[in-house]
Amino acid sequence: MKRFPALAAAACLTLTACGGGSSSSDGGNGEADPSAILRYTTSGGVTSFDPHKTVASSDYILLNYVYDRLVHQDVDGQPVPGLAESWEFGEDSKSLTFKLRSGVSFEDGTPFDAEAVKANLERALEPDSITAPLLAVVDSVEVVDPSTVTLKLNSPGAHLVLTLSDLSGMMVSPQAFATPDAAAALATDSNGIGRFTLAEADPGAHYVFEASENYWDAEALKVGGMDVTVIVDPQTNLNGISSDQADCALVSPAMIAPAEAIPNAVTKARTVLTQTVLYFNQTKSELGDPLVRKAINLALDRDAILEAAQEGKGAASTGLFPDDYFVPNDSVADLLTQDQQAAKDLLAQAGLADGFSFTTVTLTIPQFVTTAEIVKAQLAEIGIDMEIKALPPADLGVNFLKGTGDAVITAWTGRADPSMLLSSYFDADAPQNVSRTEVDGFDEALQAANSTDDVAERGEALAEVQRLVLEQGAVAPLTFNAVGAVCSERVTGYEPPLVGISEFRGVGING
Repeated sequence: MKRFPALAAAACLTLTACGGGSSSSDGGNGEADPSAILRYTTSGGVTSFDPHKTVASSDYILLNYVYDRLVHQDVDGQPVPGLAESWEFGEDSKSLTFKLRSGVSFEDGTPFDAEAVKANLERALEPDSITAPLLAVVDSVEVVDPSTVTLKLNSPGAHLVLTLSDLSGMMVSPQAFATPDAAAALATDSNGIGRFTLAEADPGAHYVFEASENYWDAEALKVGGMDVTVIVDPQTNLNGISSDQADCALVSPAMIAPAEAIPNAVTKARTVLTQTVLYFNQTKSELGDPLVRKAINLALDRDAILEAAQEGKGAASTGLFPDDYFVPNDSVADLLTQDQQAAKDLLAQAGLADGFSFTTVTLTIPQFVTTAEIVKAQLAEIGIDMEIKALPPADLGVNFLKGTGDAVITAWTGRADPSMLLSSYFDADAPQNVSRTEVDGFDEALQAANSTDDVAERGEALAEVQRLVLEQGAVAPLTFNAVGAVCSERVTGYEPPLVGISEFRGVGING
């Protein structure tokens, strides 16, 4: 067997940290209080506590509290052991073997072993699973012994290790999906192995998590629980820190500077893989014509959007990945550079010289409303009338997938491996691909990219997948976000992660 080196891809992104009142959140010299409750305010809740049958990849943001994965990520997006202690690819890269952690159990007492992993991965491969397109390279799952499981692959899968650090690799007690009734209950209650168990939930508004007893990684669990409140208004989030009603709050780009001004608090944020996009339902309005979608891409001034909606924090998109990421944007930059005359010419070729109208749904969060208003104004300059309809975070994704709106302006959560982003939104079989369309050559190009673990070679291959997608205008990337948290000085150990999702592993509160 040969061992794949840790995929260094994610680390190729140069990051900019936005400092707060100090360079560290390790405030004070006291010891972390193991009974303290970490009060966190954020902008979105959970659509389902079933990691394999949810319709929203952003559910990962809270599900990681209650479901450990086979592989975890460090703050720079590198794979580290989770419920799997180690992994190896076979000589032909057609198999991937995991050695599993022993002596751990699900919250219902069911032992974690190779049979549980097999049951979970086979469920994650079912056609109605959000994770199935990400695991398409897996032909079968074989139990070698109680602590060893091997994935048999139909082609090399360099992306699989990091893919299993996301929803795909979350382990649910097999008893929780043993019957249809039990599986249905997973939508509102968890049953996994994680730092916390779900104690209370007011869906979309408030969640209470209690620390798990005898959690296998003591360094990752330094509080007695988490109290998570969903607040859409960013200023109200910051007020919670100022008034000591919260210990940490999500900071989005426009709120970084106000957060840094809060006394006795520390703000940490960085440019992350989470991005704002205008994503089309190609079955509606005039958006089925690639000439129209390409015209929209050419009509947009992304630097102006970054300045107005994000106070310049983050980066204007020149592709589906940040400029200093390992996937180069050179071959698609011209497709996203504003050229209003070229946009008008494309509309004329599409028979829409007098323009057309369509409706975009977006989040009620101010950053997204402002982004939508700027996009609307820029499209008006080439004769396109875009109506805006804002929906609460809990409703947006589900309603868009059900056909509300012709397009959506939303955040695409950062993903540990680029193939996860590409598969989730551009594979015809992916539940999040609202159009159920796929550009010619997509599967072949993505398979080629996942067949090598050489970072430079893989980056070029992924750039080819990106070119295929953007040449058809399948999405209009807008901006990358600067994201993190502002925390009380009593909070220790917080660092903003590259993917943009704060797991709070190892974060404590001084007594």
